Amino acid sequence: MDAKRQIMLLERKLEREHASRVMAEKLLEIKSRELFTTNNILEASLKKLRLQAELDSEQLAYQTKIENLLLTYARLFLKQAPSQHNIQQLIDSLVDGRYISACHISIMPIENITISGNYCSGRQQIWQPPADLNDNVSFWDTDTHLYWIPLTNSRGTVGYFAAQISSPKINIAAIQQRLALFCELFRSAIGRQITLSQAIHARQRAEDSEQSTRDFLAMINHELRTPLNGLLGSAELLQDTPLNTNQTKLLTTLNHSGELLRAIINDLLDFSKINAGMLELIEKPFDSHLLVIKLRDIFSHRALEKRLDFKIEYSTDIPRSIRGDEDRLKQIYVNLIANAIKFTQQGFVHAKFDWVDDCLIFTIKDSGCGIAQQLQHKLFKPFSQVDISSKRSHEGTGLGLAICKQLCQQMDGNITLISEPDLGTTFSVTIPLAISITDNTQPHSSPASHKALQQLQQLRILVVEDLKTNQMIIELMLKKHQIDITIVDNGQAALNIIAQHDFDIVLMDCRMPIMDGYCATKALRKQHFDKPIIALTAGTTTAERDACINAGMDDILCKPYMASELLAMLHLWSNTSSEHKF
Repeated sequence: MDAKRQIMLLERKLEREHASRVMAEKLLEIKSRELFTTNNILEASLKKLRLQAELDSEQLAYQTKIENLLLTYARLFLKQAPSQHNIQQLIDSLVDGRYISACHISIMPIENITISGNYCSGRQQIWQPPADLNDNVSFWDTDTHLYWIPLTNSRGTVGYFAAQISSPKINIAAIQQRLALFCELFRSAIGRQITLSQAIHARQRAEDSEQSTRDFLAMINHELRTPLNGLLGSAELLQDTPLNTNQTKLLTTLNHSGELLRAIINDLLDFSKINAGMLELIEKPFDSHLLVIKLRDIFSHRALEKRLDFKIEYSTDIPRSIRGDEDRLKQIYVNLIANAIKFTQQGFVHAKFDWVDDCLIFTIKDSGCGIAQQLQHKLFKPFSQVDISSKRSHEGTGLGLAICKQLCQQMDGNITLISEPDLGTTFSVTIPLAISITDNTQPHSSPASHKALQQLQQLRILVVEDLKTNQMIIELMLKKHQIDITIVDNGQAALNIIAQHDFDIVLMDCRMPIMDGYCATKALRKQHFDKPIIALTAGTTTAERDACINAGMDDILCKPYMASELLAMLHLWSNTSSEHKF
């Protein structure tokens, strides 16, 4: 019994163990399948991760490439204006076949913009922007995968940029962002090109306007001063002839009217030159003592006629030789003294020169009518006068003081006044000037001295002048001193006669028919003519003076000129011609 029971127990144990083994095998099989499935999932995930990593790496490389490209061309366009060549290079660089398969830029025709046109790269042949493309909004065409961006600036739409994107959808937004940066680069480049073109043309218009102003001033200078030369020259020559009392009065009136006309012309032309920025200072050493003497000589007779107490005091502290524009300084002083005498009917006109802190200070005080405080602001305004009524007793253009103020400002100085009605006026002018180390105070022999005239009488002088009036004036001025001259009426005639005869000095008009004085002088210098050539010109601008010197002329005698000025010029250059002669 016990043996059977034990066997039965053993069988049952075996059955339980077998059942357990079967269950374990089934569980192992299930777990194996689960592990296999999990492994497959992990492998698939790993594969996806690897693909994503590769894609991210490509994107990073593409992003780096685009940023480098953007930086390179941004620097290039800042250094130099964009050209058709480098724009084409840029869009060729954008097309890579993977992310962007085609690219196109269209820049509308804009005046004077050299980069206008169409630029294409890639396989896309037809580039037609959509009809609903907004000026300020980009457009993505899902059918053609074309991305359109308008190029706009302050002028509106000036073109458009388009690219065919072949990248997976996940990268489209990133690529579009990069392309938008390139569009901004193009916008800036086009804007700078337009701004540069506008600036160039604005400067060209300004230069053309300035040149027109120069041409007008040169023309009006010539047309006004040339007949004035005949008028004043004739009056000066007439003064040396026997005249009765009435003729003397008429001649005095003629001289006064001519000088007034010359002053008005000078004021108008100087004001025009100052406004055009064409008035330049010519600084050189001058004798300050001699300047005072000249001013006394000019106004002593005029003040004596009105029985005024007139004097010009001079401080001993003033350096004898000063460097500055003597003509412009004298213009200021002459204007102020002339005004003081004009507006003073009785009493005094006192002027004084001082030297303080390297500044020449000129003060002029009169006992004239004076000016009310509320009217003083008009004095320095152009074409403005205190009394503008038709009953005014003093002539003038109202430009003198305006020119004086602008000249003072141009010389870094200033002008002030103190005045009260019926108590007179005091003007004060302060101009900073440099002391000259050049001795400019040595006495010069007078061109009218007997010895100087003898020297001039031995010279062979050629006058090149087209106007008969001016020919007559200069001939009479020199014939009065037994100085013979030869006259021709154009530059070509001067070349012909100089080829056959020797001359010591040539007086050359600048504006003449057939051949002007500039061309004639250049031709003579090319032919190695080395004698002095002196310009006879009505031109007073710096450009006209430079044109004379650049043509090869040695000096300039401006019209209208007096006989004394003509003799002084000939005397100055007679020594040079004598050196060549002897």
